[in-house]
Order: sequence, then structure tokens, then C-alpha cells
Amino acid sequence: MDDIHYLEPVQIHAIIDAIPSVSKHPERDMLLLEVMWQTGARVGEATTLLPEHVGMTSLVLKNLKQRKRVRKTDGKYVKEHDPNAIKEVEISEELCTKVKEYCKENNIQPGQWVFPSNHTKSKPIARWYVWNIMNKASEHAQVFVFGKKNPATGGVFKGAYPHLFRHSCACHLLDQTDNIMLVKEHLGHANISTTQGYAHIKQTKIKKSIRGIEW
Repeated sequence: MDDIHYLEPVQIHAIIDAIPSVSKHPERDMLLLEVMWQTGARVGEATTLLPEHVGMTSLVLKNLKQRKRVRKTDGKYVKEHDPNAIKEVEISEELCTKVKEYCKENNIQPGQWVFPSNHTKSKPIARWYVWNIMNKASEHAQVFVFGKKNPATGGVFKGAYPHLFRHSCACHLLDQTDNIMLVKEHLGHANISTTQGYAHIKQTKIKKSIRGIEW
């Protein structure tokens, strides 16, 4: 995981603060990015949030990577994606309150998407739109990460992208808590080996900091 890109909190907040300058739906889009930042959720997990899944200090999200053992007709078991899998993610009480107030102000009822599409409330906001708005906001905020490919266009993607917020959340949590298991549970990793890549990033940051010290 040496090639993982991440942003510092000040860069994340700069991107979120730039949303009103590039979005026709700034309140919704800023809230979505705040949810992605604090939960470390995959874009599809964050965009399908329902109002009834907002607690006092946590959100219940779809777990897009959770698998279950399924028995086939030949008697063998295989692991397949579980479409009903969920995970509960702790966030700040302040953000939970903000999501609830947003739902109330916009008359978002149980069973409706907290972050609906620009064109219809029957669908969640499109993934390509999240990529696009984050790219525009990062450009406006002058926050860039080079070398990432945009799957929608095949071109070189130089701005922020959804999974960058996930990586940044993990790195920030590890910096603040030094607890690899907490990061694993927060991100919903099935295997600790996936999470350990962030520990390697932290060690790299420490080494760079030490090398920069004047003795």
C-alpha cells in the first residue's frame, strides 16, 4: 500500500469549504463530503444513506464489501456479496444532528435517500457526480493528488476523489488513536492485513519527520 494517497484534515476541510463555489446543491454536497470524511465510507455506502439510519452518534450504512457463505447446488460453499449487509459507524454527535436537521428541513422521509439525485428523489446521487464535484472543489481549493485514473473517462485524475477521503480518514484515525483495530472496525475491513497498510503509512510519516529534524 505504498502508493496510497491521503490528505491532511486541513486539506479535506478546504475541499469541503470550496463546494459552494462549484455546486448548485452546496448544502447537500457539503454534508455528503462531511459524512464521507468522518465515516471513511465508500462512495456507494455514503450516497445510499437513509434518514432512519441516523442515530445519536452513529450512522448505519450499507457494507458494499461484506460477503457471506452461500451453498451451491453441488454442495460446495462460496463467498458472495451480501446485498443486505450493513455496518454501524461512529461519528460526531454534531454531524448526526446536522444530518437530522437537513432531513427535517428538506422533508426527507424514512425510506427516501438523504442524498438524492439531482433529477429525481427516487434515486441516490450518482457516483460520477460525486467524483466530478470533488474534482471541481479540489481544483478550486488548490488541493491536488496526481497520478490517479478516473474510471469514468480513462484520463489522468488530478483532483480529490471519493476513496481519497476514505484513505485520509483511516490515516487521521490512526494518527489520533494509534489503534489499528479501531481503524479496521471503522472502515469495515474484513481482514486486518488491509488495515495494516495504513500503519505502514504512519511509519513512513514518522521517518520523514525525524529526517527533517535539525539537531
